[in-house]
Amino acid sequence: MTRSLAERLHERLESQTAEIAALTESELTRLSRRVTESVTSELNDIEIAIVQSTHGITNALPSLKWILGLTWGALIVSLMLTGFLLWRSSQPLRVVADMPLETFQSEGQSYLVVPENAKPLRCTTPSGRTAICLHLTNGE
Repeated sequence: MTRSLAERLHERLESQTAEIAALTESELTRLSRRVTESVTSELNDIEIAIVQSTHGITNALPSLKWILGLTWGALIVSLMLTGFLLWRSSQPLRVVADMPLETFQSEGQSYLVVPENAKPLRCTTPSGRTAICLHLTNGE
């Protein structure tokens, strides 16, 4: 009652298949464990980096708010000053109360009488235009 060669080969094949399955399962388990450990370690490092970044941002936020507030304040003051200067430049020139300027009209035309202590000369206005100006002296 000897077993046939086919039966022995079949048993051996089943034995080797079981052994290969056990080895494969063992290797896959070890590989899975290593991958899990590696991924867990990386996730922990990422979590630590996120916490540190969040902490840094939280610490920097008050000074950033302060700088932003100063920037807005400076912008508002600049706009107000610009508006005032534009308004001021659009206002007509004021004549000093004690300046003796006399005007008259003749034949539909208006004339300005030059005061006795004034010297006419050519000058450049603040806008860059050349004009005839009067230099008023104090009686000298």
